[in-house]
Amino acid sequence: MTHSRLVQRTVMTALCTVLAATAVVSADTYIQDEVTGYDSKGKVEELVIEPSFVILSRDTLYHHETIEVLIESELYLDPDSVTMRVYNGEQSIPCLGGEKELPFQEQIRRNGRYRYRAVFLPPWNQPDGQYEIRLEYGGNRMVTGKPILFTMKRRVPPELHGLSVVDLEMNGSILTKNVTGPGGRKKGYLSLLDWAQYMGADALWILAGETTTFPERVASDTVRNAPWWDAGPLENLDLLKTRALDYGMDTGAYIMCFYVPGSRGVPSRYEPGIGYNVETDRLYRSRFISLGCEQRIQDIVELVRTFQNDPHIRYIGFDFIRTGRGDGYELAPLMVRETGIRTPTEWDRMSGPEQSRWLARKIEVEKDPIVLEKWRWWRARTAARIIERIISEAHVTKPVWVYTLGWDHGREHGQDPVMFFDAGVTIDAVMLYESDRFQFPRMLDQWKRYMKAGQGNILIGNCVDSRLLDSESLSPPQELYRRNTAGYEGILKGGVASGIFFHDLSRAVWGRKGGFFMLDFAVAHGSSVYHLLRESGGTDLVVDMTGGERSRYIVLKNNGMAEIKNVVIEAYTWEGGNTVPAAYDAPLFPVVVPKIPQFGSVRIEIRSETPVQKPLVFLVAIDGGKRYYVMDMK
Repeated sequence: MTHSRLVQRTVMTALCTVLAATAVVSADTYIQDEVTGYDSKGKVEELVIEPSFVILSRDTLYHHETIEVLIESELYLDPDSVTMRVYNGEQSIPCLGGEKELPFQEQIRRNGRYRYRAVFLPPWNQPDGQYEIRLEYGGNRMVTGKPILFTMKRRVPPELHGLSVVDLEMNGSILTKNVTGPGGRKKGYLSLLDWAQYMGADALWILAGETTTFPERVASDTVRNAPWWDAGPLENLDLLKTRALDYGMDTGAYIMCFYVPGSRGVPSRYEPGIGYNVETDRLYRSRFISLGCEQRIQDIVELVRTFQNDPHIRYIGFDFIRTGRGDGYELAPLMVRETGIRTPTEWDRMSGPEQSRWLARKIEVEKDPIVLEKWRWWRARTAARIIERIISEAHVTKPVWVYTLGWDHGREHGQDPVMFFDAGVTIDAVMLYESDRFQFPRMLDQWKRYMKAGQGNILIGNCVDSRLLDSESLSPPQELYRRNTAGYEGILKGGVASGIFFHDLSRAVWGRKGGFFMLDFAVAHGSSVYHLLRESGGTDLVVDMTGGERSRYIVLKNNGMAEIKNVVIEAYTWEGGNTVPAAYDAPLFPVVVPKIPQFGSVRIEIRSETPVQKPLVFLVAIDGGKRYYVMDMK
């Protein structure tokens, strides 16, 4: 097609399309230009456009952001022929979903000009650096007089090493709970702090904000001036935050953001997410609050602001920052706009439910690979932008953590650690549960192929649940230890995780332990934390064990500049699956080592006439304070 204002001269050779001397300009800047192009019939022509421009929405890009590319022209271009590619040097990079080129779509004319729009979504964890956008028309390059460049960046939080966290996820109040602590001492809810200290926790992370709709929920179960928050979690925070420092721990408070437990579904204060049932081809209201619910985001901001202003709280966290597996389709219009996917010609005339159903069918029924990948990416972007907004509006300066699902580095459920870090998150706590012993190594491999050391602080965690901690030969506590050590060693390329979290105290006290005791899981977790500290250089005391079943050696090495004093060693083993003192003939435990000089070592021989059951656990306490649990499963 040739526009009526087009000045046409036949070109004898099929040159590439040229947009001569075009600059990348802001939306309010206009320049004069010429372009050589193909019309819809493929005939080479020289087109004079006064003015024409290419507009980028930004020239610096983080992983949760997009670049909108606009071409404006007084001449009509066949929209099916206008595309763009992205290059790193001279190498064309595939766009999200494997697309080699991105199509432009014709937009509503403005000021008499034709407008064409494309959206670039950076692929998952795209490397940093400078990239160039090259435009094409009819498969031929539109050579610009000035390169169209943008830069990929990432935000990397300050590095953490050897962080040990115990969390408490409990909706009911702990005030009346009679908890037995280590050694059989009963101190009520304060025994929870005793257990966290026993495991060597640097921090206690507490569920503080949750909305539920259980039928038995009554007014007294909610916060008086904010009844959308359950009272129990906030009361638990108030009870523990002022005492945690006495136990040598910092406190973190976290919010269950968009999931609503309870049979009554999402309360009327909020807009529910919309799911899709493939079998019935019907939409339904899910138990997740919509990520687009402004009221929910504002309520979270207000609660986070109180955490930020509370001197007893050091960390602020977020859980369930995502949609459910099969919902979120109420956001179809926004997703389509922000990703630039092609829609039916009648899209703008479709109702909201019709648009939701169209997107759901593309994903759930047709399983369109490009639409599915962009849907996953867009949900992760949306979750990261919500966290970024909360941090900004609540003026958060404290370290922020998020819980993300372990499978496929969160991608399948619309979460991404890189996007979260770019949004201002300090720690990503990766939930390595909901996998059996065969799936677990595959989960780690997915992470290791995606993330490498230095890209952000990754904590790994496993759940105290005998059903999830399955093994052919190990007990659930032993399997917890195995998965923790395998997790922190294997989750990142070129390094180890920044720490381990224990999920959680309520499950360890009242949950499915498979006939085992809280002590068993506490020792397993504490042992894995010690091994992480050792691997990351977070402890000067290194404990090695050598020898056989009847004669073994414990070797204590001091790799520090200062003398280590008063080291006490106790020996335990598993008998019938439970932790009991190990019966050695010599020496008699506990063993006291008065001092270990700087860069020195001490070797202790232990003997037994009968084989001692494995695994062995040695509790090593330094000067009556810091405890390390060292598990030997060889």
